[in-house]
Amino acid sequence: MRIVLAQIFSLLILVYSVIGHSVPVAANSSLVETEVITLLGSETRTLPKFELIDHHQKTFGKDRLRGKWNLMFFGFTNCPDVCPTTLSEMNSIVNQIPARVRDEVKVYFVSVDPERDKPELLAAYMSYFNPDFTAATADLDKLKILTSALGVSHKTRKKSEGDLAYTVDHSGYVVLIDPNVQYAGLFFSDRDSVDAVARDLSNLVTQNSDE
Repeated sequence: MRIVLAQIFSLLILVYSVIGHSVPVAANSSLVETEVITLLGSETRTLPKFELIDHHQKTFGKDRLRGKWNLMFFGFTNCPDVCPTTLSEMNSIVNQIPARVRDEVKVYFVSVDPERDKPELLAAYMSYFNPDFTAATADLDKLKILTSALGVSHKTRKKSEGDLAYTVDHSGYVVLIDPNVQYAGLFFSDRDSVDAVARDLSNLVTQNSDE
């Protein structure tokens, strides 16, 4: 129930963000009919410039996303449930995508807990799920550029200044960023939707390559 409520809260925040802050751009092609992924349609918007550091300690900006279909999830390594579950499901999704289009889909995990989630820890965390996934983070002021653009909410909850066992509330949806580095859609991942999300991504990749 707690996870469901958090997802509903996150979706409400996203809707507000899209309605209140979006910059519509012209669609490059007709929208694919999707089963699970919610496409933003006319509300699709170009991402601003941002700068993170990935788990290889390399700069990670919007150019990294160009030319691919990108899945981006925001969380933290100490997350007890939603984050590891979502990353496991993302691994299943990628494995369900036909081999001919799999290279066109990239997965990113962005930590909203830069105080604890240093690159070395993020590298170890990614090894539990898929070595091809990329993790990244940045100071909160730099993270805000990206999270604000995507309507992602996050809040650190410390009991005291020196509390190292704190938790972080965060949105629970996966963001879809298209090959033109535009925020194109989102979905909530769960075990029962893995096959459908894989079909959606395969159709999106195929349409894009056929144009």
